[in-house]
Amino acid sequence: MNYKSLDTLINQVGGPLRLTTLIISRARQLTKKAEPYIETEIDDPVEIAFAELMQNKIMLNDEEKK
Repeated sequence: MNYKSLDTLINQVGGPLRLTTLIISRARQLTKKAEPYIETEIDDPVEIAFAELMQNKIMLNDEEKK
């Protein structure tokens, strides 16, 4: 897997708070038994969310966009 630096992830989503929001939101979905977007043996929802982000499988849904 191609690993990205934390700075790259922060820039990818638009800031550190947005990164935190994205990871927490996705981890909550996974905790509620949502299917992962990637194949993995990982059990930790936060780690799965990070892995999904690294593979560009998730992004923030900006409601302000038109």
